[in-house]
Amino acid sequence: MADSTFPSLPSSPSSPSPPSFPVAPAEPPPQVPVDDRPVEQARFRHAFRQVAGPVAVVLVHTPSGGVSGLTCTSAASLSGDPPMVMVAVDDRTGVAALVREARRFSVNYLAADRAYLARAFSTGGRDLTGLAGTVRAGRTRVPTLASGTTAVLECRIADIHRGGDHWILSATVLHARFQADAKPLLYAAGRYGTFEPAGNPP
Repeated sequence: MADSTFPSLPSSPSSPSPPSFPVAPAEPPPQVPVDDRPVEQARFRHAFRQVAGPVAVVLVHTPSGGVSGLTCTSAASLSGDPPMVMVAVDDRTGVAALVREARRFSVNYLAADRAYLARAFSTGGRDLTGLAGTVRAGRTRVPTLASGTTAVLECRIADIHRGGDHWILSATVLHARFQADAKPLLYAAGRYGTFEPAGNPP
C-alpha cells in the first residue's frame, strides 16, 4: 500500500512549540510485518467503551416546524478562533440531512441528573411529545434545552463531511451559555455517571 502524502501545515512564528522529549524510534519486532488493515470493529467498540465522553443532545428544526434530536458523545471543541464545534452523527439518524437544510442546530451538554434525557433521545421511534416542555428557542431561534445542562452551544453549520458511517458536522458557535456549578453527565463502559475532581485546579 502506498503511503499517503499530506500537505505541510503553515507555521506561525508567534505560536509556541509543543513540549517534546527524545524517544527511541518505534520499530516492529523482527519478522513481524506491519499490518495496515483497520482494527476489528468489536475491538474498536470495546476500546472506546473505556473512554469517558461528555453526553450531549443535538437539536434541530425539522421542515415541518417540529424538533428532532439525538444523543451523542462526539461533540467537541474544534477551534477557538473562530469559535467552532464538531459533531459526528450516525448516517442512519437522518440528523445530518436536517442540519444541512436548517443550517443551524444546538449542542446541549447534559448535567449529571439528566440521564433520562440522554436515554430518551437515544431511543429510535420513541414518542417524545412529553419532552416538548423541555425545549425552548435559543437566542438565535434554534431549539435548545431549557434547563438541565452544563453548556449550550447555538451553531451555524460550516461544513459537512462523510466519515465512514457517520457525518462530521463542523459549525461556528453563534451563542453559548453555561452553568459552572452543574456537574456534567458522562458515558463510559455502557453506563452514565459524572465527574469528580482529583485535587485542586492548577
